[in-house]
Amino acid sequence: MKIECPFLSQFSCLKHGFFEANRDILTTAKDQAMEAMVGFSIPLVTLKQVHGNKVIHVTQPLAKETEGDGLVTRVRGIALGILTADCGPLLFYEPVAGVIGACHAGWRGAKDGIIQATLRAMEEEGGARSQIYATLGPTIQQMSYEVGPEFPALFPDLYNIYFRPADKEGHHYFNLPLYIFNQLLNEGIAHIHDLRQNTFTGNFSSRRRFLSQGIDGISSDNLSAIAII
Repeated sequence: MKIECPFLSQFSCLKHGFFEANRDILTTAKDQAMEAMVGFSIPLVTLKQVHGNKVIHVTQPLAKETEGDGLVTRVRGIALGILTADCGPLLFYEPVAGVIGACHAGWRGAKDGIIQATLRAMEEEGGARSQIYATLGPTIQQMSYEVGPEFPALFPDLYNIYFRPADKEGHHYFNLPLYIFNQLLNEGIAHIHDLRQNTFTGNFSSRRRFLSQGIDGISSDNLSAIAII
């Protein structure tokens, strides 16, 4: 399954998609995914994601995966891809300068500045923050994201904004989508769109759902991709 953001779909030169997990997405199904998104096969650039804040400027298809959690380019015909299984996939487009971006925003990466780093990289490519459209794809929602007693201390004085008590004593529910949204808002992004798709209860891959079912490993991730054609 692939879903799109109507706010990004308004741009005829822009192609994007949020794909549910496919164990072959980076091998035999990569061309299939790009054909579903674009109509024909194009290079798809992905990263070895490490929950950090490193952003890669893409000028050509990468020979091998590089460590990082954000991608930007103004090159037509190259898709930027992010893989997630509960974390927040963000796709960006600046239509005036013709710059796209994508980043992997879990709580750790978002706290360490991956969103800000991606926006700065888009500015380095000539983009303007006031013109950027940002869409948050399938992400675990607050009612499904239970965390332990130590977690709120990572966000001092923000409990009433991003947490609410869970039924289990000492545990809490964390609102990752709101945390991402507010970071975008604080960075001056006016066009912010949240698809409000819950990975835990939907058709998308969810690490926490698998763990709740007694499955230790995860064999596939969700792909979020964007390209200028």
